[in-house]
Parts: sequence; C-alpha cells; structure tokens
Amino acid sequence: MDHLTSLANRKTFFEEAEAIVGSEAFREGAVLFIDADHFKSINDTFGHAIGDAVLQEMGSVIRSSVRERDLAARIGGEEFAVFLVEAGRDKTLEVAERIRQNMRGVRRAVGIEDREITVSIGICLHGPDQTLNDILLRADQNLYVAKNRGRDCIVATTGFGPVFA
Repeated sequence: MDHLTSLANRKTFFEEAEAIVGSEAFREGAVLFIDADHFKSINDTFGHAIGDAVLQEMGSVIRSSVRERDLAARIGGEEFAVFLVEAGRDKTLEVAERIRQNMRGVRRAVGIEDREITVSIGICLHGPDQTLNDILLRADQNLYVAKNRGRDCIVATTGFGPVFA
C-alpha cells in the first residue's frame, strides 16, 4: 500500500493486474495512466507539504471515482494507474472524465485558490490477444500523447487501434 495516498503501490498494482488479465473469467477491462500536470511547480511554489496534500487528495478523487472491484494505485511520484475490471469503452470514458473533472476540486481542498490542478490520462482498453504489458505500454503512450496535446485531456485506444478520445 502507498503510505501517502492509501492506494495500492506500484508492485501490488502490477501483480494484481497481471492476475486479473490472466484469469479465465477476464473478459474486458481498461488501464488508465493518470499524471498530474505541472506537478513540480506545485512543490516548487507551495512546498512539499502542500505537494503531499495534493497527492493525498488526488488519491481520494481516484478512489471515489472507481468501483470497489477496480484496482487503483499510485505508481510513482505524481503518477497513478487504474485497472477497470469488466469495463467497456463507455464506462471507461465515463470514469476517466469523472476523474479529470473532479481533480479540479483538489486545489480548494488543499487551499490553493490561484492554481489549477489538472491531470492528463492515457487509456488502453484490452483488445483480443493482448498481454498486460501490451495494455500498459499503449496506455503509457497515450498518456504522452495527452501531454503533447496540451494536458488536461484524455487519450484512449482499444488495443493497438486508432485513438478514439
């Protein structure tokens, strides 16, 4: 468990996600990689205590945006991952948009009124014959596309197909 956010940690995320994808019962799902935009500037401007409070609130937003059976983790620094179990395209985009929108309230929760707190989200929906590594790689690639599009957005694909969000 991540001590700051009370979400799963990186190791637990990868182990449990591998078990989910390897399960006979697994039909569909999606990985979301979530990264705080310009997080370094928050630490530099307000200090690490506020930065930690932002991360705690981000964890809370993610936890409240997913179902209990989903897997949510802080995988490093200001990076988070979610594995949505039995979630198709519409549900995945709904959850991702809820997370993106609700992150805007983090600044008020930690007392930063003059700074937007936004996230970029890269998504890969599980496609036929994809391994967990395939899904993770594409979600990560989509996260960087979101960053390059100007941040505060969602980029999603199914498998290695074209971008649809």
